[in-house]
Amino acid sequence: MEKEPSPNTQELHKVIKIDVFTASPDVFSTEEGADGTYLVEMPLLNFELENGENFLMTSIPASIAVDIARRLNGVEGTDDRLTIGELVPEVCIVEKITIDSIVPYSNAYQATVEIRLEGFSEIHHFQMIPSHATLLALIANVDIYIADSLIRSPE
Repeated sequence: MEKEPSPNTQELHKVIKIDVFTASPDVFSTEEGADGTYLVEMPLLNFELENGENFLMTSIPASIAVDIARRLNGVEGTDDRLTIGELVPEVCIVEKITIDSIVPYSNAYQATVEIRLEGFSEIHHFQMIPSHATLLALIANVDIYIADSLIRSPE
């Protein structure tokens, strides 16, 4: 769903590097869970910012984390079919991605994607899941920004 652009009063930090990590939910234990299964590692995204700080996102869908890692490492697939993230840059121009807010009443981050149709000047703003938006930014080769308000904790 398209969103009205909000006044851009936020300080933004440009992402200069992305790393995909995994972490065990209980990093201090290798024990089995109560049901006899082992805990699955969770993908994490670490964004290194131009100001030297890092921004860490958790709860990344495994398939998206794998696709991001493939893009970061230049691993090409053999499947010629387009994913939705590959289709979007084919039909419009992705201007930039900004991870800029938290979904109300949750602890989930939200990204704003700025796109425009080729040949038009009007920019449209859409809300997206940040990990999916990160993959889109890598596919479209556009910058990612993180809002300062997400990095700074309220005092």
